[in-house]
Amino acid sequence: MLRPMRPRFPPLAAWLAAAGALVIASRPARAQADTARAAARPDTSATRPVHFRVLGVFDEETGEPIEGADVSDMLTHLTTRTTKTGTAAVFFADTGGTVVTIKKLGYQPALLAVPMSLADSTPVTTTLLRMGHLLPTIVVVGGHAVWLGKSDTSTTLRRDGFYERRLTSAAPSTAFITGDKIQGLMLVSDAHYFGRGICEGNVYIDGVHVLLPRRTGHVLNEGIDALVSPFDVAGIETYTTTDLPAGAPHTDPGAGALDIGASMAAAAMANASGTIASSGCVTFIWLTR
Repeated sequence: MLRPMRPRFPPLAAWLAAAGALVIASRPARAQADTARAAARPDTSATRPVHFRVLGVFDEETGEPIEGADVSDMLTHLTTRTTKTGTAAVFFADTGGTVVTIKKLGYQPALLAVPMSLADSTPVTTTLLRMGHLLPTIVVVGGHAVWLGKSDTSTTLRRDGFYERRLTSAAPSTAFITGDKIQGLMLVSDAHYFGRGICEGNVYIDGVHVLLPRRTGHVLNEGIDALVSPFDVAGIETYTTTDLPAGAPHTDPGAGALDIGASMAAAAMANASGTIASSGCVTFIWLTR
């Protein structure tokens, strides 16, 4: 009777030797794969630098810091809020800078371009204006900032340099009277209630030297009142010998060198310097033309 043949297996030692050979053979390949993966993976050991600038927000009128103002990056749409000191840190993904919007309830919103580079390390400050509070218009001519009030809207006075002389000359504020101050009066000579009286012995009307009728006291409209009514006056300026300005710069930024008003004022100032000695004063009256 034939017996079934049993399969012969290699001895245990042979199995162990073969397994060891496979492990040794796979080590170089695995090491190479690990090295390739490590080279492809970004290096997280070095921390990427964070770029930011400190932004300070203050009240335009009081100068006090504004707390709780929303500062939004228009590029990333990230928003931060100012602290009690009115400051906030504006972060950047790169060094290109950005434009931020600043909003706070009760204030007019503002836009601010914030540059960012390695050289830009100082804080950036800006101001917000309260709702309903508009600052006067500013006209800058010849390095001077001319603040125009709510009633300083006369294009004639801007063209003739009235507003700038009011700021830069040696004359006091009482030497300058705008037409809206006297248009409710009966006589131009009543302007002395609002400032200096008119120097009727030496008067220029729209840059032209005029001789006024003498006052006799018999009729009401004598002197300057015989020629001009309060409703015709845009502005009046009266100087003494010590505060007459040397020139007549104009504040109209669109006016050229041949502007009629500027030339008229310049000629009047030059002529007045020769006539003021005898009378001790001079008055310039600018009409609403």
